[in-house]
Amino acid sequence: MIAYLLFFFGVYFTCAQKYEGCFRSSVSDPDLPSPIFGYPSAPFDCVRKCRSLYYMFAGLMNGQQCYCISKFGRNGPSNSCKTSCVTDPTNYCGSSEAMSVYSTGQQGPSPPRRIHVTRDGIEALAVTWEPPDIPNGNVTFYTLRAVAVETHASNILPPVESQVQGGASNNTILRGLQPGTKYNISVTASNVQGLSDATYTVAWTAIGPPDKPAVPEIIEHGSSTITIVLTEGHSEYGPISAYQVVVVQAGAISPVGSDVEYLSYNNALQQGQNYYVTAQFDPSDFHMYKRFTVGDGKLIGGYYNAPLKDVVSAQIGLSVISRVRAEIQRSYSDLTGNAFTGKNTRHVDAQMDSTALVLCIAITLVTILLAASILLYFVLRRRHERFHMRKSPEQQELTLQGPVHEVDNMGYIPDDIPERVNHYQELKKKVWNIPRNALSIDNLSTVRRGRFGTVHTGTIFGKDDISRPVTVHTIADGALRGSEKRHMLRELDVCIRAGTMKYLAGLVGTCETSDTLYVVHELPPRILKNCLLDARSSTDSFPVDRILTISSSIATALQYLASHKVIHTHLCARSVGLSNDWTPKLMGHGIAKYSLEDIKYARWTAIECFDNRKKHQSGVIWAFGVLLWEMFSMGGTPYSNFTLDSEVEDAITRGIRLSQLSDIPDPIYEVMSSCWRNDPEERPTFDELTRLDTLSICPITAITEPYVPELELN
Repeated sequence: MIAYLLFFFGVYFTCAQKYEGCFRSSVSDPDLPSPIFGYPSAPFDCVRKCRSLYYMFAGLMNGQQCYCISKFGRNGPSNSCKTSCVTDPTNYCGSSEAMSVYSTGQQGPSPPRRIHVTRDGIEALAVTWEPPDIPNGNVTFYTLRAVAVETHASNILPPVESQVQGGASNNTILRGLQPGTKYNISVTASNVQGLSDATYTVAWTAIGPPDKPAVPEIIEHGSSTITIVLTEGHSEYGPISAYQVVVVQAGAISPVGSDVEYLSYNNALQQGQNYYVTAQFDPSDFHMYKRFTVGDGKLIGGYYNAPLKDVVSAQIGLSVISRVRAEIQRSYSDLTGNAFTGKNTRHVDAQMDSTALVLCIAITLVTILLAASILLYFVLRRRHERFHMRKSPEQQELTLQGPVHEVDNMGYIPDDIPERVNHYQELKKKVWNIPRNALSIDNLSTVRRGRFGTVHTGTIFGKDDISRPVTVHTIADGALRGSEKRHMLRELDVCIRAGTMKYLAGLVGTCETSDTLYVVHELPPRILKNCLLDARSSTDSFPVDRILTISSSIATALQYLASHKVIHTHLCARSVGLSNDWTPKLMGHGIAKYSLEDIKYARWTAIECFDNRKKHQSGVIWAFGVLLWEMFSMGGTPYSNFTLDSEVEDAITRGIRLSQLSDIPDPIYEVMSSCWRNDPEERPTFDELTRLDTLSICPITAITEPYVPELELN
């Protein structure tokens, strides 16, 4: 084994020690550093030592002297390197007036030095450092990474990463950290050749306030006591160190806040305060005090549990304390009300019960009258509409009627429209008018509530008598305002213009009843995002070899939509369906986008669209690059190290892009990066993206990016 390792390192350093040439130099040169060794050395030893010190080059003179240098050749080349090395006669080691120069294989700078960390609030750390001793060129940027190694949080915390541009910068603030957490912080420097080794330190963020505890529940009272039930506290931002039971007497307005500390009973009396701590106990003793009697006169945790003078007006609260050395954070519950049970309050309860009964009867009568009024209104309105419908046959179809000349020209409405054109009839020429008995709707399964109505799953029996699953957008358009109806028509027209295509989940048709319009779309059996996430748990494998074929087909669908002047505004893995043979079906164009999950779309938004909300095809190409990254990360959340949409926007504006995962080949990542270029004109076209399936990929061996649903969904 030892012989094998020696052979390995011998091969490594032989490859690394490239001979750069012979160059003029003198031992008396004031710019020349001191020799590294005080004894004769061979090229192998000199190169290895200089590389360990992060120098790019090693130079040898006089047959034995080793120098570590970052640059050479200032005095020009020489032919004088003819002195054999003292310890290795097979190689030359310069001469008294020339230096034999070897590259060490070192490319990046030496590590940054002396990291210093201070706190900046409870969710941030200010980091400063000193630049590398040996930059090996100009340092272009620093990369900082914070990895949680000890925390009170219940979930796994993703690493937080930040880049600082420019070699002159030596400080930054890492934000979005978890309070009360120990982080391993690394700093690396980069030049145009490569990265340095990392320099590490550890630091704790400040603890934060515990979660607000539940209000104590009053279960019994006596002449000077109140018995309550306490609920155990919780904190994601620090340890639970102690509990305090607090009492607030009648007429007192007690302060609350993480820095507010109540006094003991005697100290509160001396200072004229009507609120105080009546007991304190450790979390390990919570089970002993879960049922707690306030005012029993005992000394609990150094606090006097004084008998209550007025049990009717006294209010009780619970304080949860988090403490780490000198740091203390508190959180107070709301106070209990004054509702007790017992003999001396039964007459009050009876009086309250009778009052509540009278109020309930009054509210019920008013509700009945209101419902009757609303019903009468709709009956009269229906009769009025039927009267006018008999007068104008063109208006019999409520769904798409009205003065449509006010609707924007969106495709099926011509510019020179006559005043009395029935646009519903024009629409029926372009889409299938589905018979109501051919459409089955699952009213118990609501996919979501869209802008114009609810969306359900259903089944349609086609003209070939084969049933197919569909989504059904149920629109009670009689209740829509005029502006909403015009907007609905525009969204529907997008689907009509798009028509049908192999890689689109298209519009099947519409179905109309007297008061409802049903818009029916194809429903693929699976969703791409769900298939990717299922593959993480190995419950269902995902055919990695089909990723590029699926991506190419999606690009073909987007190219088709673009040719019909349709911009897809919600492109991501959740808007792509999959058939049983893994053929993608792009969903969510036009009115169909209201069938999708409610997505926080900032993580797929192009840099120029944050300021200008207008959508364009170049923004769709940016989102396509993020979708491609989603597939290679097996459903990972883009920019999972940023919690807020504003943080994502700021990071993208600063030039941060999704990283290259270990299993993304360079050509694929180049395609992704080209989709995320700042200049929309420099991004690839849909036609170029349709040729993705001509590239090749390797198996995905590691899933490293976390999936954080709360960052993706509203």
